[in-house]
Amino acid sequence: MFFYHFDTLDCFIKTDLIYRLTSEKENIKEIINLYDNKKEYLLSITNRMLEMADLIDKNKVDSFYDTVSLLKQLFEKVNTIQELASKLDKDLTLTISLYDKSIENNQNEIKANLVEYNKQRDELSRYIIEFETLDTSILTTVMELCFSCSSNKKIKKTILTKDNLLLEKDKLKVNIELEPHDNNILIISEKEQKAYLPFFYTEIQEKFRNSKNAYSTLQEVVDDLYIVDLARFKNSAISRFKESFRLVREKENGSITKAFDLGLELMFKTELNPIIIAGCRNLEELDIYLDCLEENEVSAFPCFTIKFEVMPQLIKTKKNTFLF
Repeated sequence: MFFYHFDTLDCFIKTDLIYRLTSEKENIKEIINLYDNKKEYLLSITNRMLEMADLIDKNKVDSFYDTVSLLKQLFEKVNTIQELASKLDKDLTLTISLYDKSIENNQNEIKANLVEYNKQRDELSRYIIEFETLDTSILTTVMELCFSCSSNKKIKKTILTKDNLLLEKDKLKVNIELEPHDNNILIISEKEQKAYLPFFYTEIQEKFRNSKNAYSTLQEVVDDLYIVDLARFKNSAISRFKESFRLVREKENGSITKAFDLGLELMFKTELNPIIIAGCRNLEELDIYLDCLEENEVSAFPCFTIKFEVMPQLIKTKKNTFLF
């Protein structure tokens, strides 16, 4: 498309406008569809990164940070491409409609639209080139991380069945079937190597309804989603990113770029326990906790109670050993 010069467009408008704009509209539609698919591809890569995050060695944290930062840039650029392409599609539709209404009366407006369109089309091409350059880089960094994780021992994931739920029954801190309620306590149990996360009762009901029969009781929802192994948080920096990302995406239904922003912001906030992030039921609770942490007043955090269950410690004296 070459619509830069206002004074040279008269002949084009009269002879070639509709055919060229219709063809261009088809090209823009192809770009929109292509980058919808690329966004899904990026999302699958991101989900894969989160799945393997627990296997990443601590000496690879910087590499993980660089990779997710690159993913964030890619999502930002693909969003820009989608938004600009959608705008150009609407602009083409408007210009075609002006031609259909009255070629003589709208000719100057059509010419102005074409000149502006071409400028924005060039901008779209620039974003596409930037995206494709970064897209090549991400494949290399993700492959490097995957390779570094492949030799690590896989974390065993417990599959919930009625039998192992019965085995865990005595360890449960809550029983939602007997007493429907919100749970406003976060228990971090060193003894059981588990964290018992807070929840809203309405949240459990919603997850149960939307589970497509994956759970037979509300209690199974709690056992599966709100009682988690402490091994999930063994790499604190990566866990902070992962739990922040999940909070935005899964609990708040927020955008993926917002999830990246929060994850990258909190990833190296060393004084923040990632289990606290996992325990927060929404962003408001996390914001309040961060304020309390900033003021060094975490005991004043009002949203839920935080309890630690630590292993008994042996204190030896010259004659005796005491268990505390």
